[in-house]
Amino acid sequence: MTSSSRTGDPRSSLRTALRDARRRLDPQEVGLRSAALTAIVLDAEVWRSARSIAAFVGVRGEPDTRALLDVAWATGKQVWLPRVQGEDLAFVQVRDAGRLVAGRFGLIEPVTDGEAARTLAEVEPALVVIPGLAFGRDGARIGFGRGFYDRALAPVRDRIDVRRLGLCFSSFLYPAQGPIPMAAHDVPMHAVATDEEFVACEAGPEAH
Repeated sequence: MTSSSRTGDPRSSLRTALRDARRRLDPQEVGLRSAALTAIVLDAEVWRSARSIAAFVGVRGEPDTRALLDVAWATGKQVWLPRVQGEDLAFVQVRDAGRLVAGRFGLIEPVTDGEAARTLAEVEPALVVIPGLAFGRDGARIGFGRGFYDRALAPVRDRIDVRRLGLCFSSFLYPAQGPIPMAAHDVPMHAVATDEEFVACEAGPEAH
């Protein structure tokens, strides 16, 4: 048991509740809601105008992002996907789904095949599409607690040309399980897309 569990840390309790809620999602529901979310993202100006994106492959109840990736490749966007390297995320340029394999923590990751793995600061994508257990309408995000995305985003958090878009289903936006507390090192989203709406958040570089 961790010290946060012993002291009743609210973030730990919230993560447990959110993971339980995600596990209860029906796979068919995930598919239907992912299709609706995809349509909303594709209609967003921040997606349409981005020529380079860093994204992720949805797994274990996350929004299924495969349709988004297929559209990105078909429309000529440069696509970067994350790999876990030690305690950090490294991003690899991926040109098709055939270069994806099973990775750590049940993730789907790109193989390198000689492609250089880079940081987000090196990639400088116009848009970073980010997973999370839940998000707030103010841009707050809570993940699994390992800090991978906060560390990856930290060098570009004040870049107004690198936009941050969180993806989740509507029930995980300002979730019933509780509000999302933010620590100083947490990086907020500029916007959140769900299967029901696109939310421009209050948080952003100008707020830091």
